[in-house]
Amino acid sequence: MIMQRRTLSGSPIALQGRERLSDRIRRITAANLKAASMKVTEMNPENARWYCLHVKSGKEFDVENALTAANVEAFMPRERVVLVRHGRKIESDRPFFPSYLLVRLVPTPEAFHGLRYQKDVLDFVGGPAGYHVISDADVVVFKRLSDGVEAPRVATDKTFRDGDQADIVLGPFTGFRCVVTAVKWCRQARASVRIDVQGRPFDIESMPLAFLRKL
Repeated sequence: MIMQRRTLSGSPIALQGRERLSDRIRRITAANLKAASMKVTEMNPENARWYCLHVKSGKEFDVENALTAANVEAFMPRERVVLVRHGRKIESDRPFFPSYLLVRLVPTPEAFHGLRYQKDVLDFVGGPAGYHVISDADVVVFKRLSDGVEAPRVATDKTFRDGDQADIVLGPFTGFRCVVTAVKWCRQARASVRIDVQGRPFDIESMPLAFLRKL
């Protein structure tokens, strides 16, 4: 006797229902994203604020490009590096803070919703009491650093060890206290750190030691 395998699949009605729901969510997200656009910030510049998005590792450029295409003001801090491949030097950009990028918007529930539900976005840096706001002055300074216009004026503390606590004194995370989880000694010494934002931990894996002041 030949046994036949029976395959089960959702009913056409159920599948169509899920597709309609997914399409509705996409349309709502796209509509909400307009609330985060530069058109809104240009009309209300006094209410616009910089926030920090936490995104999937390796997807920083994809998210930045998608937001730029949607007319959202996004700034992904980056640095120019030289890689050697097959004996050849190749210049390339890499995120200064992997998994993070900055966005400027007028804070509304619609704008936050539109950004949080973008592909490869995990959440905003923040907690139950609200999202972390980055000052315009810190963004301006860090844009200059990213462009190589000016260098950090803070000397690197060579006594840093795993487990040390420090204040972040430069960049978009200025004002946070962090715990050093790993130190990488190289030409520009860096550290992996963990910050606490209203009870929520966020790991930053490539923080220049020059940005830290040891406690």
